[in-house]
Amino acid sequence: MGAAIFAAATLAAATPVTPPPGATVATAHPRFTWMLPPNEQSEAIVIASKPDVTPEGKFYDENFVDGDVLAPDVRDWSPPPSRPLYAGRYWWNVVSTDTHARYYSAPAEFTIPVTLRLYRLIPRRFSLPRRRLWVDVIASANVKRPLLRARLLHGRRVVWKSAHRVGGNIIPGAYGFYWYPRRAVKQDTRLRLIVSISSGAVVRKRSVLVRAP
Repeated sequence: MGAAIFAAATLAAATPVTPPPGATVATAHPRFTWMLPPNEQSEAIVIASKPDVTPEGKFYDENFVDGDVLAPDVRDWSPPPSRPLYAGRYWWNVVSTDTHARYYSAPAEFTIPVTLRLYRLIPRRFSLPRRRLWVDVIASANVKRPLLRARLLHGRRVVWKSAHRVGGNIIPGAYGFYWYPRRAVKQDTRLRLIVSISSGAVVRKRSVLVRAP
């Protein structure tokens, strides 16, 4: 009897429409849509980091990423602006109900690829109380801990470099770093600043000419 009920639930589950299984999605706020069999109502949508489910079809709690309780007549949903989805592989399903049971659609996979952008480099020179170069980096990254690197070159010689992990900003934001020149680098020396932001094999670079403070 239990097997028959489970088979019926599988057949009566929602059907994912967008994103379709295996899709690549180029946004942190995908629009999820689905169809339901007659006489069923939406109850919830769940996004998980793994496809594993319990015998009844529910994602395991430890793999929960996002989701929401839905009104019965809802057939589409997107993560709110305050909860963007970072780059990665995800699985989603819809929970639906009728007067007899609760149903879980089969996990549908989608991928959000890594997107990194460097918009502007804004250098500023200060001479007091100590010579220093401050640089604002306007960038966005849909990963949580991208690597930000900076180098200053005098010709082909590297006179300074720095690298550190920063927080991801899906909406363009500002990162900053500063450099205190050594005495060997004279004031107004022409230098090339190269900045990169990376995650795994994905790298974006920009360069600008600056003068030593």
